Amino acid sequence: MSHVNSFVRVPGIVLRHKLRALPRLDLLETDRVRLRVWPTDIDFNFHMNNARYLSYMDYGRVHLTAAVGLLDEAMQHRWVPLVGSVVVTYRRSIGLWKPFTLGTRVLCWDEKWFYMEQTFHASNGLAAIAWVKALFRTSGHNVPTERIVERIAPGRLSPPMPANIAHWNDISYDKLHSLAALDASAHVRKGRSKDGNG
Repeated sequence: MSHVNSFVRVPGIVLRHKLRALPRLDLLETDRVRLRVWPTDIDFNFHMNNARYLSYMDYGRVHLTAAVGLLDEAMQHRWVPLVGSVVVTYRRSIGLWKPFTLGTRVLCWDEKWFYMEQTFHASNGLAAIAWVKALFRTSGHNVPTERIVERIAPGRLSPPMPANIAHWNDISYDKLHSLAALDASAHVRKGRSKDGNG
């Protein structure tokens, strides 16, 4: 169940970090967490349900936030993490009780978004890989990535955006613009219909 991550694992990371900080990682290092598939994670095929991957990914990003030294800053300034887009490719299933390792790393960033890669490795190899686009928000506005990076890695510049991430980003923007155009068109048609001009 997703509430296990929301109300147990994530608060647990915050409490543990307060009592004893996680080993510090560089902003671009991969954070690895060892986990296991529990009965609350499985579907009728007795392997981890596809939606549970997303929930574990939430946990992995919070863990990375703590490991790179950003968690205290985020809590102090009330920066709320938000996901803008996720794409997941599933390669192998992970069965009940099986252990796996969740890897999370920052690939690059622009003025608004952090782009991350998250991987699931089980005993039989890579089980899933995901790309995530996320930002921090506070008081009704986005927190610039430059401000965030300066808090934890002063002077650090983003690595070049990988071509596949740039392509994915372009596709995401195209979809959003297409949907916005459809919404605007539907709104106009609805307005004309109300006016009796449709």
